[in-house]
Amino acid sequence: MRKILILLAGSSLIAIILTGCGTAKSAPVNSKPAVGQGIAARGGGSYLNQPIPSNVLNLSLFDAQGKKFTLASLKGQSVVITNFLTSCQEICPMTSANMRDIGDAVMKAGASSKIKVVEVSVDAERDIPTRLAAYQALYQDTNWTLASGSSADLKTFWTYFGAPANRSMFSKAQSAKMPMDWQTGKPVTYDMSHADLVLIVDDQLNWRWLDLGAPNIGKATIPAKLKSFLSADGLNNLAKPEEPTWTTTAVFSALTDITGVKF
Repeated sequence: MRKILILLAGSSLIAIILTGCGTAKSAPVNSKPAVGQGIAARGGGSYLNQPIPSNVLNLSLFDAQGKKFTLASLKGQSVVITNFLTSCQEICPMTSANMRDIGDAVMKAGASSKIKVVEVSVDAERDIPTRLAAYQALYQDTNWTLASGSSADLKTFWTYFGAPANRSMFSKAQSAKMPMDWQTGKPVTYDMSHADLVLIVDDQLNWRWLDLGAPNIGKATIPAKLKSFLSADGLNNLAKPEEPTWTTTAVFSALTDITGVKF
């Protein structure tokens, strides 16, 4: 059964159809305008100009090497951010493929000092540094950052951006029907339902762009081990993602407008 939730993302109202790990479809509804909000981006998504509050900027995150950082520590760089979890069987491997490709494009454009690409987990319990590192190693690429944090900090982070996650426990019968975990070989015991989105924070720590929906990777690929971990819905999402979707093209267009870097 699908649930429709109305959530506050910063000062913007967002309607979310919540169905399961990374399968939530989101759309803006009668938004209360933020500063400069409401301008449709030429490549997709919407432009914003919303200062991020200090309590969100100073939340403690860590990367796959265990190095701690905050959004505030990234001031001076524009940051592409999306949500994921390494145990997702429906959407997140495709999200990571898009973020990998964005990170590669940033490097090729010589813009790594100006733009950072970050996936932030919604699953504090499982997504510890060693798990993040093992997941990223499957992509054989390190041009983007995987991050996680404490349960409280991740909840605050994603609540602000309009995509808090909810835990759903699986019964033994449900777990038995699913592929075993790609790393441990054990049954997956719970899921984290969340809305799918991608956003950009500018170099002055303002929330500047948002696109909603599942990732569309086009002709890109995901690691074979993660493809074998996908559920039936995940395989359908890989073959033909249900609209709305976001693409790397939309991200590149917004980055060019915000940073001046051409892709």
